[in-house]
Amino acid sequence: MSTDSNVVFIGRKPVMSYVLAVMMHLNTPNAKDVVLKARGRAITTAVDVAEVTRRRFMQELHVSKISIGTEELPQEQGRTRAVSTMEITLTRHASVNNKEKEHKEDVDSVTPIQPKELTSIPGIGVKRAEKLRSCGINSVQDLAKCNSQDLSEKLQISEKQVATWIENAKQSL
Repeated sequence: MSTDSNVVFIGRKPVMSYVLAVMMHLNTPNAKDVVLKARGRAITTAVDVAEVTRRRFMQELHVSKISIGTEELPQEQGRTRAVSTMEITLTRHASVNNKEKEHKEDVDSVTPIQPKELTSIPGIGVKRAEKLRSCGINSVQDLAKCNSQDLSEKLQISEKQVATWIENAKQSL
């Protein structure tokens, strides 16, 4: 962070370091926006920070302004080098208030989790999904709970293949 309280200078650190800085700033009282400043190769990191923050953590953010430019940096022997610059301003939507958030969280907590389809697992197509259903396995959640040896005997498929499906099912949950 800079001495300007709403500016984050983007450099070579991992994206999540900057995402955390943005979130910390925006969670302070009266914080409405934050400016990401980057130049050169760090521009792509700045874009990633903005998108990760908006899409994963703070959906109420939007990009209110993007400024691009070029700076002349001095080099050896009196030469200068042109470097691209970018500033991305992220602002909170004014329409989101705490009551709407609380209501949405209450509705989300009541909404049942939909079982994932078996065909979402690599290597399981429609026919294999039908065979799994005939064994009482109707979802990825069911598959994740299976014993690979028992299931391979029921399906007459190699235990190694079944173990891979089960592991993929566990990872997808």
